[in-house]
Amino acid sequence: MLKMIKDPIHDFVEFRGEYENDLLSKVVSDPFFQRLRRIKQLGFSDYVFPSATHSRFSHSLGVYSVAKMMLSVKEPGAVEAGRWSKEGKQCLAAALLHDVGHGMFSHSFEKAMEFFFARNPEYQKKFPNLKAAVNHEKISERIIKESSMHEVLEGIGGNGFSHGVSDLIEKKNKNCIYTSIVSGQLDADRLDYAKRDSYFAGIASGGIDLGWLIRNLKVNSGQEGEFFYADSKAYVSLEQFAVTLFQLYPNIYFHKKTRGLEYMFSLLMCHVFELIAQGDLDSLGLAIDHPFVVFFKDPSDINNSLFLDDATFLGSLYLFINSKNGFISTLARRILERRIYPLIDVWEIAEGLAGYNKKFYDLDAQKRLIIINNLCNGVRQEIANTEDWNESNYYDFYSRPIYKKINNTGGHPQQINVKIGSDFFDISSVSPIIGSEASFSIHRIYYDDSIEGYGEKLREIIEGLMSGKLTDYLNTISSS
Repeated sequence: MLKMIKDPIHDFVEFRGEYENDLLSKVVSDPFFQRLRRIKQLGFSDYVFPSATHSRFSHSLGVYSVAKMMLSVKEPGAVEAGRWSKEGKQCLAAALLHDVGHGMFSHSFEKAMEFFFARNPEYQKKFPNLKAAVNHEKISERIIKESSMHEVLEGIGGNGFSHGVSDLIEKKNKNCIYTSIVSGQLDADRLDYAKRDSYFAGIASGGIDLGWLIRNLKVNSGQEGEFFYADSKAYVSLEQFAVTLFQLYPNIYFHKKTRGLEYMFSLLMCHVFELIAQGDLDSLGLAIDHPFVVFFKDPSDINNSLFLDDATFLGSLYLFINSKNGFISTLARRILERRIYPLIDVWEIAEGLAGYNKKFYDLDAQKRLIIINNLCNGVRQEIANTEDWNESNYYDFYSRPIYKKINNTGGHPQQINVKIGSDFFDISSVSPIIGSEASFSIHRIYYDDSIEGYGEKLREIIEGLMSGKLTDYLNTISSS
């Protein structure tokens, strides 16, 4: 029996045979999986890229489809009849369920809880289960092992099946080839979202020839276990995949407006949590049976997370606008009307400051990058201690390399392997682009512009913290 779901990225997502049909009719139909329809894959990115409204639900189906392609390389005789090994079946289920624990607007819900406990450290003992209740990895594990999903998986695969699925998602065995399909540097997750996210955002960023990659994937065994690899003729496609994925970070995932909205959401939810913790629902404008209140009062009940989705938050914005708490009311209205906090690009200021120094441009690109990073990191470490720093400010810092090297000659399940001659190498030792150790960093400060002239004042503070240090860094690096 063959059933199909139409998909714009993979054309069709196929469910073939009894086991795969069980995945479709039982796992996909479970309320915890259906909840992913109400979680956008890219959080607030549709405020910047209007068509980027695709869901974690469609992405999860895409990951399942790619996982099945990769699994067919490992178990080629099973693909037509859908007669996978037990490990193969767990791999397909894990591919479907890898995102099942994600909260509202992707990782932003977790950031909100970080802010909450940073502002209220005394609550960590008072609400011991709260932090874990928004950790998407721990929630995924609990959904798979404790909820209705557990019963579904055990009914399909037998006793202990759900634990095997959870182990793959948690990467309990990083040397397992089935783990590498679900989570690795060339995994079904990345292969799907690198194509899906750029497609729906309308971003032409490189490209991935998925069909060619899969056709050229092979399996070999080494000291670290079985692993996927490609011959040197396909290495350019692997390189293109890594570069495309890397470029999505500045283009989509860390777009300045998206990050600003994510921060505003996290800040708003932090203040909402505070009022719930204080029992002040009247100021908040929420009923005692509102999903946020129910979740906060009993975060250990996994079923209370079922209604924590993007739709719940967006619907609650209208309640927050009428809150008696002025900060919550103002912030909710700003999100609703897309009046995003402005930002100061610290990296840009550092580059501008260095640009006036000829000695700086006499250095090679790598040394210039070190100096800019040092200037920005100095600001990041010191600025919160200045007297004009506002508690509503947020220093947004993130750094991502083009690729995480493992450099295991002989092959490794967690690296992208290329066969050269009779041996296997990490792609970082083969590709000069990936081996260049290129990285992408952001250093930005978001601030509330309701204080007149505050942005200019903040910029003066940043320039003051950097002044004098450029010369010191230049002298140090020139003499090294």
